[in-house]
Amino acid sequence: MISTTEPESMTAEERRQEIAGILARGLLRRVRMDGRAASPAGKKTSKNPETGLEVSSETRLSVAPRPAG
Repeated sequence: MISTTEPESMTAEERRQEIAGILARGLLRRVRMDGRAASPAGKKTSKNPETGLEVSSETRLSVAPRPAG
């Protein structure tokens, strides 16, 4: 979920977390759209496409802080 907090009042870590979430959702959306484009016309890619992209529970996204310097 995107924060409604003003970026100026967020800590650096809160901004990183929000950016990571936005990028992750964008990446998943892109993968989902690529999968639909690759499937034959008229054929559904899943039984219930409105539920979203299924991702393995082992999938993890992380953002490492940049080293100072």
